[in-house]
Amino acid sequence: MPAKTVIWVIASNRPGVLARVSQSFAGCETNIERVSFGRSRDKTVARMRIAFYVEDKTLEAILHSLGQLKEVIQVRTGSNAMRALSYWAVAYGLFVTILGLNLAAPLYSVYRTQWDLSPATVVLVFAAYALVVIPSIVLFGQVSDRIGPVRILLCGIAATLSGSLCFMFANGLSMLLLARVLQGLAVGMFNGVAVSAMTELHKANSKRQAAYLAALLVTAGNALGPVLSGILAEYTPWPTRMPFLVHLLLVVPAVIGLLLVRIRSEPAGTASLHWPRVPAGIRGAFYTASLTSFLVWGVVSLFMSVVPTYLGVWVERTGFLLSGLLAAGVLGFSALGQFTLGKLPLLRMMTAGYACLLLGLAGLVLALRFHSLIILFASILLVGMGHGPLYAGSLAYVNAIAPSEARGDTVSFFYTGTYIGVAVPVLGLGLLSGAFGLERAIEGFAGWMGLCACAGYLGWRRIINGGISNEFTGNDAAK
Repeated sequence: MPAKTVIWVIASNRPGVLARVSQSFAGCETNIERVSFGRSRDKTVARMRIAFYVEDKTLEAILHSLGQLKEVIQVRTGSNAMRALSYWAVAYGLFVTILGLNLAAPLYSVYRTQWDLSPATVVLVFAAYALVVIPSIVLFGQVSDRIGPVRILLCGIAATLSGSLCFMFANGLSMLLLARVLQGLAVGMFNGVAVSAMTELHKANSKRQAAYLAALLVTAGNALGPVLSGILAEYTPWPTRMPFLVHLLLVVPAVIGLLLVRIRSEPAGTASLHWPRVPAGIRGAFYTASLTSFLVWGVVSLFMSVVPTYLGVWVERTGFLLSGLLAAGVLGFSALGQFTLGKLPLLRMMTAGYACLLLGLAGLVLALRFHSLIILFASILLVGMGHGPLYAGSLAYVNAIAPSEARGDTVSFFYTGTYIGVAVPVLGLGLLSGAFGLERAIEGFAGWMGLCACAGYLGWRRIINGGISNEFTGNDAAK
């Protein structure tokens, strides 16, 4: 459908230049609606503002034709600024949504004492969002193809705002769970839909650059959320409300920006909704990569929920800021691990990642035994350094082996396994803590995850020995 478009043409002020510009439009079978001229200090230069209705493909042809005219110095489309604004509005919406996801991490200890929550209940509150994210990713990614991404993103930012409001006025367990469910809906709506929208809005339609920025924003949002919350809770009044009040203020520009987003894409067909499927030829390798992501996110979830909550009990040190820094630290070190170890060949990358993960789990058990903050910090460093290459490498590998016609389904199914890893292991830990005590449950959790990690590593060795190039690296995700 033709859309109204405005371009600015700067050309040499010579006789006949307007006629030649008009011929470029006529050659593309497009009528000029209006031409106006701007003032210029340089009398040898003419500035023209041209308004017309055109489709995207025809616009490209017009711009190319104008660019071939020797009199034309510069052509600037009015849609460029709006496209850039839309791109950064979606990016900011993604960041602020993920930022709100972990604001509660330093506050779980307050909720635990205020409403006498058990360890199982604390992990249920943490994991509730992941249980909602799983179906949301599958559903909204497909719905966006039918109604367009903007509506989905607006619903997502509304869910983000509602989740923070529920946290801000929480008066018991039910409000906490409702807040996390709303956050899960928001993440499910933004995850994938935002990346797709950013790719379409990128000035070069670069999947690589859009995906890289999205990954950076997700990592930054996850890491900065607990730190921001810890600082606000530590040094301002209303520790359980101020972080979410600030988050609400940060959400407002995202709402305004998303209302201004314009994406020209048309709905993509009417295929029926379906559960993601993995092609039979790659299932063995896919399950190994998915198991790896499941494991590392299961371990990280422990450090994002239980560890900050019981920090004062285990190491006799407490404080909102300290809890926030420890929760954020594991994701910060994950980013460092992606950067430093992600360039290694596949088997070496997985070996280093699993070694760090196993050492980190052992360090957590020792930290509980000796009530040592230093050992706990070392454990966080090791788990983060293991999480980075294992998760990034697994995702990159899945993206590389998936056939192009099935990549969407394959990656969606990978994310499904990832969010199951976020929720299920810590929920199991919570149930075990009721029967054996929290420290014994964590020791059992560490042992079981360690055994699964060994199985995952053997799976990667089998993949390499089966003929997959060991020169594949985590950086191949963007290719």
